[in-house]
Amino acid sequence: MAWQGKSIATYSGGSGQMAVMGELLHRKCNAAVPHVDVGTDVFAFRDDREDVARIQVKTAVGKGYKKGKGYNAKFGIPMHQLERTDDPPLFYALAVRLDKGWGSFIVVSRAKLQKLWNDGLGSENKKSGDLELHMQFRPQADKRRDESDREKPENERVWEARCGKFDLTDSVDAWESLPPLKGPVAIALDETGPEA
Repeated sequence: MAWQGKSIATYSGGSGQMAVMGELLHRKCNAAVPHVDVGTDVFAFRDDREDVARIQVKTAVGKGYKKGKGYNAKFGIPMHQLERTDDPPLFYALAVRLDKGWGSFIVVSRAKLQKLWNDGLGSENKKSGDLELHMQFRPQADKRRDESDREKPENERVWEARCGKFDLTDSVDAWESLPPLKGPVAIALDETGPEA
């Protein structure tokens, strides 16, 4: 039954898209799905700002480690999409589904992913035409971290994310990197101007 394989992937991808939309809405950011998907799964915007983020969602099932805490997941990013000029900018939201809920989300711009790929991130799968990212998620080793974090379920902990030698921890749940969620830019006033 070939349809079952495609059906499972469709449902998994759809659930990841809904989870990303839920995260956006939780942050008071509106989310819309285009009628025709040609590389953008979700538009993120706020009514009080003109910024819009185009988001491509990729979903993977996380597999827990037998030894130690953490999990890994494999994502496929279409090479033809990654190689395009980043105009308008595109963001990827990589959603990890765990047994009991959602794990970490990697939120990263196409521009950053292009740079990392040029530096050797991931591996190209010639058969699928995807850049494959084998992500590893482990609890952060920072000893200054709140002790209560160790008692939290896996989907609520602070995670370190790596793909081979590349550290992507700064992209874990980096929703504020999306243009509609970025804070206002502070303007420095020149206080040495002419006196009144």
